[in-house]
Amino acid sequence: MKHILHALFLSVTVALTATQNIPHNDAYQTDTLGRSAETCGDPTDALPFYRAIVPQSSVPMRYFYSSNLTVTNTGIKGGWNLQAVACLVFITQEESTVPFIRLDGADGEFIYTANTTELENALLNGFTIPAVDPETFVYPTQICGSVPFYHLRNAATKVNFYTASTAEMQVFNANGYSTIGIAGYVLPVGCTECE
Repeated sequence: MKHILHALFLSVTVALTATQNIPHNDAYQTDTLGRSAETCGDPTDALPFYRAIVPQSSVPMRYFYSSNLTVTNTGIKGGWNLQAVACLVFITQEESTVPFIRLDGADGEFIYTANTTELENALLNGFTIPAVDPETFVYPTQICGSVPFYHLRNAATKVNFYTASTAEMQVFNANGYSTIGIAGYVLPVGCTECE
């Protein structure tokens, strides 16, 4: 029953997010709202980037992010707790987007980055790129209606948290997390006509 409720909640979340991503006027389709086909990805192609809490038996819980609904559903069946749709990302490379890479640490730590220097440093420090996650793409700078996707970290527990919400960032800062920086630029949930 528990898994059915989780699946039902996830289905409703996906349906609501999909509904929010439908353009509401024909002007958008002709780019008269200022979106440049040469610089911006099509926001109607953006998909939810799910945030789940992964329970760990010997280490603190971890936050896991994925645009892959199958991975998210499998995790929920395995005991993950779906927390939110953190933002919207692309799963195909759109104009001006770059890869947003997930890195896995040997101790269960997850890092997400669009920064090549951070990627190289993580790989040199024992992190690996999993073969199972599909590619995700974000903007490297704040363009096209994107917002910062903040990277916060609790150094004591090695738990990384990512959010597009400044209010959520402040709550985590007040609870032992430090803001590391901006992992990339994402579309906010509900963005239908980002320019």
